Amino acid sequence: MTSLARFRKLALAADPAARRIRTEIKRVAVELAPADCVLDLGSGQAPYAGLFPHRRYVTADLFVGADVQCDATVLPFRAGAFDLVLCTEVLEHVPDPEATLREIRRVMTERGTLILTTPLTWGVHAPQDYHRWTDSALVRLLARHGFHVRQLRARGGVFLVLAALLLVIPWQVLGEARERTWWQTLLYAVGYAVLVIPALGLAALDPLDRRQHFTLGYVVLCEPAR
Repeated sequence: MTSLARFRKLALAADPAARRIRTEIKRVAVELAPADCVLDLGSGQAPYAGLFPHRRYVTADLFVGADVQCDATVLPFRAGAFDLVLCTEVLEHVPDPEATLREIRRVMTERGTLILTTPLTWGVHAPQDYHRWTDSALVRLLARHGFHVRQLRARGGVFLVLAALLLVIPWQVLGEARERTWWQTLLYAVGYAVLVIPALGLAALDPLDRRQHFTLGYVVLCEPAR
């Protein structure tokens, strides 16, 4: 593993926003029975595969490296193929989320489960970044496509938002890794190391925010409406 890869791994482990989303997905995962067949839609490197006991785990993404390379609005699977669909931080990147949810519902069994996460208080983080939803908007969106929401939880409150924004400052100032010179990469690492301590301090205060109107996003557990 290169020094840069090690730094990225450590930075992700220290990032309170990344830790929170994994904690919330893990909390949901332990409440579910083992799945026979799982679809990880917009999987990336499938970071949550180990949280879900399964017989078959299928990754699908636009990019090379997934089991199936496809568009989220036209899934190449038969109806009722999956009893669990995981869609994490993907729906905001889809130009037509309505079509995506129709496809997810089509490929789920009648007793299947959808775990969906979406951001709310977060900046534009890709050229294809189109949408943000509040909690009530998510409930309405999912209901239009035949889903009943069993659980909907905010991913932290205002202190966690502030912590996450602190740690994004080096990226905002110095750009993507591929755009940085060696000295900018060094400056990035130093800046991140300096900011991570106050960020973790802010994250520790997050239980004080009982309203959670300023949240990083939501984790939703839902099933087909009956």
